[in-house]
Amino acid sequence: MTSTLTRFSTASCSLGRLLVALGFTIVTVSGLVSALTTDHVHAAERKTLLWMFHRGPGVAAVAADAEASRFLDDTRPYVLKKRGDAFVIPPNWHATPSTPFQSFGAIKAALEQHTLAPDVKGVLYDYEKWSFTPEEEQRNPPGYVQQAADLVHAHDLLFLTSPSANLVKVMAPETGKGDADLFSAYLRLGIAADGARYADVFVIQAQRALRNTEVFANFVQQAASQARRANPKVVVLAGISTNPIGRHVITDDILRAIAATRDIVDGYWLNIPTRNEYSPGITEYRPDIAIEVLHRLAEQ
Repeated sequence: MTSTLTRFSTASCSLGRLLVALGFTIVTVSGLVSALTTDHVHAAERKTLLWMFHRGPGVAAVAADAEASRFLDDTRPYVLKKRGDAFVIPPNWHATPSTPFQSFGAIKAALEQHTLAPDVKGVLYDYEKWSFTPEEEQRNPPGYVQQAADLVHAHDLLFLTSPSANLVKVMAPETGKGDADLFSAYLRLGIAADGARYADVFVIQAQRALRNTEVFANFVQQAASQARRANPKVVVLAGISTNPIGRHVITDDILRAIAATRDIVDGYWLNIPTRNEYSPGITEYRPDIAIEVLHRLAEQ
């Protein structure tokens, strides 16, 4: 009887030690998985974003703010400029100067006549429903995009595209007026695929939906996926703005949009619009919002 009890006690102790060891292993593995998950999240937070900035006083305002400018050091942003623009791009940004055009004809003329500034490394084809893009290009953009890409690449320049969602109003005029309606038609018409297929950089003009993070993020996700299916090598940026088509936004609107999409896109076109012939509906010039966005991203 004593021998039996001794064996039972010994077995119980061994089982206890085994359970303790297993428990330690489970806790250790759980801790390791948790640490890896945390590291993954932190890595996503630390992801270096690509940026694009439009020509004009907004770029100068960002460059003049020491903290915002420092945040952009070595990020190689695409900075849109034209010959004769007065602002100076900080050399520490190591930027890629690019010139925007609104029509295939304007791109063709500039390349044939050699009118690009000598430091320009890229050409942006910004085709939209407006007077600056011929109606034929608005109705049938794919062929013009390919021709523009061929010309630009033949001159050893980067080709960037940013088709506006408002093209839907020309290509499918029966579409509803809401942002979600426009975005749905944009995707159905394959505008993202057509814009990205021959491009080095493709911009999703989603900024009109900045005040609705869910709509913004859903559109960016689907447009980015469509663009990459057409061209797996394309760099994808999402459009954000301090006053999209004249709509009032705040810093938190932009930061929420970035937080919801930064693992989907490679970066953002942060537009700081002023009221001009290209943006007649702009109601606020707000470089302070853009600067605060960059400050808060630098703190993350």
